[in-house]
Amino acid sequence: MEAVSQQFAQDARHAGQAQPTGGDVLPKSAIMLYPAGTTLPPGWQTPWIKAGWVVSACPNPGCLPAVVRGAVPALAERRETDAGKSAVLAHAGLGGSSAAASDVDAQSGGLAGSMLRRSDFLAQLASLRESESRVSVLMAIQLDQAATLDARLDRTAVFALEESMSTRIAAVLEAGDTVTLWLEYGFGVLVQRKTAEEVLDVAARICAGIAAEPFLVGDEAVNLSVSIGLALAPSAPCADRAQEWFSTAYAAQGIASRHGGNRPEGVLTREFEPMPAERVLIIREWIADARAGRNVIVEFQPLLPASTQAGELYSVHAKLRDARAPLGGVYRREYLRLARAAGAMIMINRISLFQAFETLEQECRAGRSTRLVVPVELDTLHGMAWRWLVEELRRRPQLRDRLIVELEASRELTEKENLMRIVRLRRFGVRVSLSDQCGDLAQLALWTRYPVDFLRVPYATVAENTDAEFTAATRGFKESGRQLIVDSVSDTGAVSRLAALGIDYLRGRKLAATGARLDYDFSAAF
Repeated sequence: MEAVSQQFAQDARHAGQAQPTGGDVLPKSAIMLYPAGTTLPPGWQTPWIKAGWVVSACPNPGCLPAVVRGAVPALAERRETDAGKSAVLAHAGLGGSSAAASDVDAQSGGLAGSMLRRSDFLAQLASLRESESRVSVLMAIQLDQAATLDARLDRTAVFALEESMSTRIAAVLEAGDTVTLWLEYGFGVLVQRKTAEEVLDVAARICAGIAAEPFLVGDEAVNLSVSIGLALAPSAPCADRAQEWFSTAYAAQGIASRHGGNRPEGVLTREFEPMPAERVLIIREWIADARAGRNVIVEFQPLLPASTQAGELYSVHAKLRDARAPLGGVYRREYLRLARAAGAMIMINRISLFQAFETLEQECRAGRSTRLVVPVELDTLHGMAWRWLVEELRRRPQLRDRLIVELEASRELTEKENLMRIVRLRRFGVRVSLSDQCGDLAQLALWTRYPVDFLRVPYATVAENTDAEFTAATRGFKESGRQLIVDSVSDTGAVSRLAALGIDYLRGRKLAATGARLDYDFSAAF
C-alpha cells in the first residue's frame, strides 16, 4: 500500500503535464480510479483535485489504480446491451464536475441502469423515437438535501455519495435503461416500460430505495431523499429535442421538491396537449390551493343585450391566481378538466356562488336589478354542497330570482336524478341556464325542451348554419318566453344578424372584457 501511495504522489506531481491520448475524449476533466475499499493516507486526493482530476472509487476489484487522462478507462469500455444500444458501463467525470460509477460488473450479462456520459445520453434522447408498445420517460432525479450537503462536503465526499446514489438507483432499473449524472447530486434516467403505471412504480421504488437506509457521508449516517421529475418526449418539433425533454423533466422535479420531496411528479399522458406539460403541472399546483379554498379570484363579464327585453346581466368567472402575472390567471376553460380530476370543482363553485350572493346583496342595496350567471357542476347540487346552497337561498330569499345557475349540457342531464336537480332549483325560484358547446343543431333542439330559462350556445353554432336552420331549432324555446345567449362572439360585424335572429345576449372578449367590478354602462351597449 505504501508503494501505491508513493506512486500516487509521484503521478500527482506530473498530473498537469499528462497529455490526452486520443480516443473517446472526456470533456474538461481527467479521471483517476482507485480500488473501492482501499485505505489511503488522509488528503492524498487533494493534489489530484487541484490539478483538475476527478477522483472516484472503482467498484471493480480487477481495475488497478491508474492515471487516465483523456481516454475512457478499460472499466468504462463501450459494450453492446441486449437491446443493441451502445452503453458505457461505468465512468467518471460526467459533465466535467463529478463521477458516478455503475454497480454492474462488466463481465455480467445483464446491464441494469447502464451509465452514459452526458453527451451520449443527450444524443440518445435526441434520436429516440416513440414506440406504440412502450412508454419512454425521462426522469430528472435530484437529492432533496443537495444545498445543505454542498456546503459541508468536499469533492471526494461528493463523488462517493453520488456513487452510492447511482448504485441504489441502478438496483431498481432494468437492462436497457440508461443513466447519466446531470447535475451535482442529480441524475437523468431514461426508462421504457409497457405502461405509464409501470414507470410511476419505478420512480416510487427509486424514492423508496434512496430513503430506505441512511448514507454514510464522511463518518456520519445521514437520511436522504430525492425528488423525481417525469416527462414524456416532446411531441411538437423543437430546435433541441434532448434539452427540451430535460427541461420538462427538470420543471417537474422542481415541483416535486416544492411539495416536500421524496416523491415523483410529472405528466405521463398526452390528453392535455397542446398545453405544455409544464403548464399542466403548475395548474395542478394552483388547483391544489383552490381545493383548500385558496387562490381563487372571481371576476365578472357583461353580457351585452341584443334585444330591448334584455336587462343587465353578467357572467361570473372564477379564475386561479397566477402570482407571476397579477392581471392574468387561469380561467375555467383551461383548468376545468384538471380541476375535475382533482376533485376541486365543488370548492371553486362554492366560492363563485358565495361571491355572487355577496355581490347581488350590494347591487340590491344600491337599487340595481343586476342578475348573475354562475356556472356550476352537477355535483354542486347534491350532498353537503347542495345543503349549503339551500341554506344560502333561505337566508337570502330576495336574491333568488337574480341568481342564474348554469349547468353544462351533457349526457348526464338525461338521467332522471339530474333532471330532478334542475326541478329542485326552479322550485326555489332560481333560474337555470344550460351551456351547449357541441354545435349540433339536433342536440340543441333537445336541450330547448328542458325546463330551463336560458340556453347558451357558441357563436360557431350560429355561423355554421343558415338563419332558417338556427331559427327552426330554437323557435319553440323562444316562443315560450325563454332567452338565448350566444358566446364567443369574435366578429363585431355579426351583432346585427344575431339580433335579427332573436338572440337576447351576446358574450365575447371583443365585446366586453372580464373585470373585478360591475361597472359596465349597458345604456351605451349599442
